[in-house]
Amino acid sequence: MVPLDLFVFGQPVLIVSAIVFVAGALLSLLFARNSKLSSIFGFGLALVACILALVAGIAPFLGAGSGPIVLADLGSQLGTLSVSVDALSGLFVSIIAFVGIAVSIYSFGYVEEYHEKGYNVGRFAFLYNMFLLSMLIVVTSQNVLLFLVVWEGMAISSFFLVTYEHKAEDVKSAGFNYLLITHVGAVALTLMFLIFAGGSGSLNFSSFQTAHYSPMFASAIFILALVGFGSKCGIIPLHTWLPLAHPQAPSNVSALMSGVMLKVAIYGLVRVLFGFLGIMNNGTELWWGLLILVLGMFSAVLGVLYSLLEHDLKRLLAMHSIENIGIIFIGLGAAVLFASFKMPELAALSLFAALYHTFNHAMFKSLLFLGAGSIAYSTHERNIEELGGLAKFMPITAILFLLGAASIAAIPPLNGFVSEVLTFEALLGGIGSSTTLSLVLSLAVLFLALTSALAVGAFVKAFGIPFLGLPRSSHATKAKEVPKSMLFGMSLLGLACIAAGVLPTIAAEASLPVFNSLNFPGQISSVMIAAQGLQTSTILLMLVLGSIILGGVVWLIGRNKVHHVGDTWACGFPNPTPSMQYSAAGFAMPVTRALKAWLDPLSKPEAYGAKLFDYLIYSPLSGFFHTLAPFSAIFHTGKLSDYLMYLMITLTLVLVYAMSS
Repeated sequence: MVPLDLFVFGQPVLIVSAIVFVAGALLSLLFARNSKLSSIFGFGLALVACILALVAGIAPFLGAGSGPIVLADLGSQLGTLSVSVDALSGLFVSIIAFVGIAVSIYSFGYVEEYHEKGYNVGRFAFLYNMFLLSMLIVVTSQNVLLFLVVWEGMAISSFFLVTYEHKAEDVKSAGFNYLLITHVGAVALTLMFLIFAGGSGSLNFSSFQTAHYSPMFASAIFILALVGFGSKCGIIPLHTWLPLAHPQAPSNVSALMSGVMLKVAIYGLVRVLFGFLGIMNNGTELWWGLLILVLGMFSAVLGVLYSLLEHDLKRLLAMHSIENIGIIFIGLGAAVLFASFKMPELAALSLFAALYHTFNHAMFKSLLFLGAGSIAYSTHERNIEELGGLAKFMPITAILFLLGAASIAAIPPLNGFVSEVLTFEALLGGIGSSTTLSLVLSLAVLFLALTSALAVGAFVKAFGIPFLGLPRSSHATKAKEVPKSMLFGMSLLGLACIAAGVLPTIAAEASLPVFNSLNFPGQISSVMIAAQGLQTSTILLMLVLGSIILGGVVWLIGRNKVHHVGDTWACGFPNPTPSMQYSAAGFAMPVTRALKAWLDPLSKPEAYGAKLFDYLIYSPLSGFFHTLAPFSAIFHTGKLSDYLMYLMITLTLVLVYAMSS
C-alpha cells in the first residue's frame, strides 16, 4: 500500500510532471509549422511540468514518504525500473525544477528571433522538454538500466540543443567535442555500475548500499565515478567541452547546462560516495579525498584565470563554471578527507558547503547566462570589447546581471558569499588536527582565497566593460531592453540569490534529511552553528546597507534640485571617446602580467603547438587512436554476417565468464 502522502506530494507528482513534459514535447512538434503555438505548448507545458516537479522535489523535506514507484519489473537479475524522490534526489529535483521554471518563462521571449532566422522552434521546444525530463529522471532513477538510458537521453538531447544554431560557424565541432567527452564519461559509468552489480548481484541501487566491496574494487568504483561524473561537470582536465559548447548553444540552453546539468553530475558523485559506498560508515581511502581536493583547487584557480583571458561573454561564463565546480569539489574533497579521519562534524559542514554552493551556483550562473543571452538578443554581439554603455539602454538587465555578478564574486550578503564562507570555515576547522591534514587544508585555503580574489576582478570586468562607459560600436548604441518574459525569468533567479544569501539557516535545517539519508552519525550541529552565525551577520549587513540606501534616497529627495551638468574630465581633451576607456584586455593586464608564468601556456598555443591540456593529454590520445584506426578498419567490412559473428563471439565470452564466476 502506497502511503497517502505520496499521492499528495511525492513520486506520483513526479510521474504527472513527466507526462506533462512528454505532452509538451509532442505538441510542440505537432504544431511545429506554427512557431507561436509550438512555443506556447512547448515552453508553457514545460513551465507547468517544472512547477509539478518542484512540488515533488520539496516533498521529502515536508515529511512525505519516499517509497519507489515501479515502472517495470525485469526479474531478479535486472531488477525493477523505478523512480524515487528521497531527500538527496529531492534537493536536485528542486534545483532542476526551479531553474527550469525561470528558464521556461524566459524562453517565451527569447525564441522569437529563432523563427525570424528560419529555425524550427517546435524542434527546439521538443528537445528542451526532453532535456529537462531526462535530468529529472537521472536524479530519481533507482536502477542501472534506467539511469544509463536517461543519462544517454540527457547527452543526446543536450547535444542537439548545443548544435541547434547549425547555421553558425564552429557549431558542429563544438557539438562533436561535447558528445565525445560525454560518451567517455558514459563508458566509465557503465564500467562502474558493472562492478557494483557484480558485488551486489542486482542492478537495483538499493542493493548497492548493502553490499561489501574490497578496497581494490571500491577504489576502482571511485576512479570510474570521478571520470564519469567529472567529465559531465567539467572538472579539469575533462573540461575542454565547456568553453566550446556554451558559446554555441542558445543562451537558455547554456543556463540549463551550466546551471543544472553540471549539478546532475555532482548528484551522482555524492550518491556514489556517501550513498552506495557509505564512506561515513565503511571508511574511505585517504587519497580519495586528496585527489578530489587537488582537482578542485586547480580547477578553481585555472578556471578563473582562463576567464581573465576571455572577451566572449558566454565563454567567460563557461570558464567560471569550471571555477565554481572546482569550489564545489574543494568542499566535497574536504568532506571525504574528514570522513577518512573520522571527523563527522567537519565532514558534514564541508558537504553542506559543497551542496549549498551547488544550489547557489545553479541560481547565479543561470541568471548570468540568461543575462548574456539578453545582451546577445538585444545587440547580436557577445564580444564585450564591442559593447559598453548598455546600462543606459537595458537598465533592468544591467541590475539583474550585476546581482548575478556580485553573487558569483561572493559579495555579501548574497548567496555566493555564504557558501564560500562555509567552505572556508570547514577547511579552517580541520587545520591543527594532524600534520598531513593541516598542510593539505592550508593549501586549499590559499587556493580558494586566490580564486575568490580573482573572481571579483573578473566580474568587475564582465559587468563594467559591457554595461558602463560609452558604447564602443553600433551594436551597443542600438540596444534596447528585452521582452518582459525574459526579465521576469531572470528576476526569479535574482530573488533566489538574495534569499539564499540572507537565510542560510533555513537551508541548513532543510538539509538535515539529506544528511540522515547519507548515514551521517548524530546531530549535525556544526552545520547549524555555522549557518546561524552567517545568517545573523548577513541580516545585520543588510540592515546597514538598507540604512545607507534609505539615507541616500532621503538626501536625494531633500537636496537642492538646482544642479549643474558638465563634461566628464578627459585629461584635458575636449570630449571623452570610447577609445579612452578601459578595454577588457587592458583591465585584465595587471593580473595577466603578474601571473604570466601560469597564463602563457594557457593563452599562447604556439608555446607548445597546442593548448596546455591538449598538448599533455588530448593530442597524444588523438595520435594513439589515429595510429590504431587502420587496424580497426579491418573489422569494418560492411557485411552483416561479420557483425553477427562479432556479436556471437562477444555473447559466448560473456556466458563463459558468467558461468565461471
